[in-house]
Amino acid sequence: MGSEAITLAVFDARLQSAVTSIQQAGGPAQSNSAMQTGLRASVLRSLILDTVIAQEATALGIEATEADVDAQVSAAERQSGGASGLQTALAEAGGSIAQLRDEIRSQLNEQRLEDHFAKQRVELVEQQLASGQSFASLAQSSSDDTGTSSKGGDLGALTSADLAGDDPAFVGAVRALHIGAYTTAPVHDSGGYDIVELYATTPATWSVRHILVAAPTPYTVKGRPAWFSEALFSTVAQLCSQHRIHVFISDAGGDPCSGAPLATPAPG
Repeated sequence: MGSEAITLAVFDARLQSAVTSIQQAGGPAQSNSAMQTGLRASVLRSLILDTVIAQEATALGIEATEADVDAQVSAAERQSGGASGLQTALAEAGGSIAQLRDEIRSQLNEQRLEDHFAKQRVELVEQQLASGQSFASLAQSSSDDTGTSSKGGDLGALTSADLAGDDPAFVGAVRALHIGAYTTAPVHDSGGYDIVELYATTPATWSVRHILVAAPTPYTVKGRPAWFSEALFSTVAQLCSQHRIHVFISDAGGDPCSGAPLATPAPG
């Protein structure tokens, strides 16, 4: 990947993690050659994406450091009753400390990078609102809440009981608004960055719209917003076109740049 090498040791650790996950989910302990090649290709693609993320995080000065990884490993050790307890638990699950560190580092890098760009996106939306653009139209084009974006971000009339189950930061923002106003400083809640508009009230309800730029906590790859996936695949496609990705193993589905299998994100 440019001047950075993904070593065989890192590939093997990630591959073993994938095999362990498949087995724990009830998959076969043994697989045929086609399945093995497909799995190796999937691992290679994930490593390429994680390397793109790590390189960008490093360029921005937000990358996960060894100290960051050490801190999370130490927390896992405390939960397991010590270092030996963690090693035993990992071994029983078919894992290792090396795999755990790889997982922690990748997750921290992606969460920090996605959060960095989410802040930029929500600031742009705030600027568009300030310029007079419609809240509902921006919700349709920019909100990551797929359940409400098509409705202009409309969450409907929320009761006190509804709000009781929401993030306290969101609830506080709703209660503080007056009719026709929206939050000019995005609300940072468990879902990410929320812009909230209050458009009507009754003695018992608050009718609100919102625009969500996703940056969920805790973060998982499955929760990766579409715009972030598109940016990753676009970057990989650009690196491929610049001939900056070179693969030196022959049993991982071939060159990932051949036919541009990473050029467009797959659903989910």
